[in-house]
Amino acid sequence: MPLDVSRVSDEERLKQLGYQQTLSRSMSGRANFGVSFTIISILSGCMTLYGYGMNTGGPAVIMWGWLFVGFMTLFVGLSMAEVCSSYPTSAGLYFWAHRMAPARTAAAWAWFTGWFNTLGQIAVTAGIDFGAATFLNALLDLQFGYAATPVHTITLFGIILFLHGVLNTFGVRIVAFLNEVSIWWHILGVVVICGALVLIPDHHQSTSFVFGEFVNNTGFSSLSAKVVRVRHTG
Repeated sequence: MPLDVSRVSDEERLKQLGYQQTLSRSMSGRANFGVSFTIISILSGCMTLYGYGMNTGGPAVIMWGWLFVGFMTLFVGLSMAEVCSSYPTSAGLYFWAHRMAPARTAAAWAWFTGWFNTLGQIAVTAGIDFGAATFLNALLDLQFGYAATPVHTITLFGIILFLHGVLNTFGVRIVAFLNEVSIWWHILGVVVICGALVLIPDHHQSTSFVFGEFVNNTGFSSLSAKVVRVRHTG
């Protein structure tokens, strides 16, 4: 008969798995939600990749891609939530892979899962911080004349990485607080930006442009690009 893990605490579940809880679970549910919400980061994702998306796919790809990928990601999140509720361990993904994989290959699955996740976390942190350094350098250039050069951007990038490393090493409570602030920062930021885009411009693109305009400046030809070109020239 399968074990009903919904009626036991995380500490009891860890004992059932053969573990004694040693890490302090000091973050609140809201702070943990803030971590996930910040990683998703609608603002940084849109701002850093918006130009790339418009240039290599256009409004149609951005709109339909966002809706489709967002919908499919919900299934991934629901699946991971189910697994996490059964195995609430600090090892996370690679512990789950070890427990659910066949015994003969369990260690290999755990090893690959752990390393891919680690490398992914390093890459995504570096990417987000580089985006932050790029925007910060542009702001400093506008306000104080700190030229937006590659050397200056990399310098700011290094400073941001160092500060993040220090915060995550010695200031977990500060990180928890910042993640809670981040929830409201993202919500209000999206509302302000969307409100400004709706109210300030004198002219807005049509619905057909938003959901149907395809742009291909990748250097590779495509049928959609030819259709758009014929329509514009015809």
